Amino acid sequence: MQNYKLITPSKIRRVWFITFEYSPIAKVGGLGEAVYQFAKSLYKDGIDVTVIMPSHGRHLDLSIRSRYNLTPLNITSCGERTGLDGKKYSYCIGAEEAIIDGIKIIMFKGLDYSTGIIFDSWNIYSNIEEKSALLTRAMRILAWHENPPDLIHINDWHTVLPGIALRDEFEKRGLSIPLVYTIHLSGSPNFPWHYASEKWAGLDNDIHKIWKVIRHEPIYYENLWNQLNGNIESFGVYVSDYISTVSKSYLNEELFSKYGNWIEGKSCVIYNTTDWDVKKVEKWIQERYGIVSKEIIWDIIKDYVKNNSWSEYNINDSSKSIMLVVGRLTSQKGIDLAIRAIDYAPSVNLLILGVSVGDYGYEQYIRHLLDERKGRVIITTAKIPEDPYKALFRLSSSLVMPSRWEPFGLVAIESLSQGTPVIANYIGGLKEIIDDIRTGKGNGLFVRPEDVYELGISMESMSELMWFENFEKIPIDQIRDMASKNNLLPQEIRLNAINKVNNNFRSENQINQLKSCYEKARIMAYYRSL
Repeated sequence: MQNYKLITPSKIRRVWFITFEYSPIAKVGGLGEAVYQFAKSLYKDGIDVTVIMPSHGRHLDLSIRSRYNLTPLNITSCGERTGLDGKKYSYCIGAEEAIIDGIKIIMFKGLDYSTGIIFDSWNIYSNIEEKSALLTRAMRILAWHENPPDLIHINDWHTVLPGIALRDEFEKRGLSIPLVYTIHLSGSPNFPWHYASEKWAGLDNDIHKIWKVIRHEPIYYENLWNQLNGNIESFGVYVSDYISTVSKSYLNEELFSKYGNWIEGKSCVIYNTTDWDVKKVEKWIQERYGIVSKEIIWDIIKDYVKNNSWSEYNINDSSKSIMLVVGRLTSQKGIDLAIRAIDYAPSVNLLILGVSVGDYGYEQYIRHLLDERKGRVIITTAKIPEDPYKALFRLSSSLVMPSRWEPFGLVAIESLSQGTPVIANYIGGLKEIIDDIRTGKGNGLFVRPEDVYELGISMESMSELMWFENFEKIPIDQIRDMASKNNLLPQEIRLNAINKVNNNFRSENQINQLKSCYEKARIMAYYRSL
């Protein structure tokens, strides 16, 4: 622990993000888009932003190098690490730089074979523990090559050790840099101290001040690590100056229950946002197909989905409505529930835009369900170009989100931004996005988790309401009564959806939340420096 007073930034003007996903470069799910929107919001507000991440091999792609004008940086971190087996393992790390929309991107890469096979793996989350450990090593060098930021913002557990190492290096330069830790999705592995230590990832074992309920207390990192059973997320919660997450529900129901209400004094909520514009999407549809009409969705499916879909599955009856399901092919997203629910929604076909993450068992289960319902579902795991992807949201009758847990639900606000209602389980962050139409000015429907029948009749109700406007066929009595008394209900739901996003989930909303959280973290870093 330092024996001198550290200097804390007086104002937040420069922010460094550490992330494993960033939308223009590499992403799997919502994390890449969320950090991208964070960075854009800050840059738009005049903040100097740098994004730091592993290259995931993207620097080897000639099209990416050309598009973003990647330039090698004169930053290297090379040496040896000591394994649990006592053997020495060499590493050598380099970096590339790009400027994308005014935001500096620093991507770390391998400079030798043993580092390259880890850092440069195209699969973002392969060798994730080792990518995190090597990125931690890289941060210790970066801190001495760049002008310091006023705040470091880390995202999910794999950036915890890199962020802490970076902050600690700045402490050696006499600076108390605030560290904000955003938990987009809770959960992390446990490791012995050796993994985090100077022998492997490179974290020192000096005494550091940690916030304990009402004051900062000094503790050796190794002692804290062992008290927390080597859980990386927990370590980040204790060591960071401030914690943020993506919804009030997730903070209250997940993080408070896991760590205790004491973290309320160092936590905040920063909603995700979207920049999707329904007018721009409709303009693309108009220019490409000549008319903005629900029937055009079949042309988009033919042009952009069918050739890359799972070939054995197709939709046979185009007289039915189309509902959209989007997400990773994992149990969390509940895509199996949506497929089973069409048994109770006879007027609905499903279009599934899936992301394969290597969960072979779950994908086989999905195939089994599809085999039982051939002709009702089309599914693809291929990447669809941005314009038709957004158009599919705009033209679908509803988005179906039967997630089993959901910290936020980025695709929900993307759907609402297009005026397309969302049918979702009443869980997590979705409770702060969706307003049930049965309560008044709504933009979707809630169902009980795991209730396939309720999900099915909700899908059928929204199909008859939003696609066919056959109000008398709506199976849910309350919705049928509402529609019979107000034939403009479908248009009102679309308007409610768009207004919900415009009023709550745009960059101007997010920047206020970011700045408020950052200022609280800055004050906490100041007290830590005393």
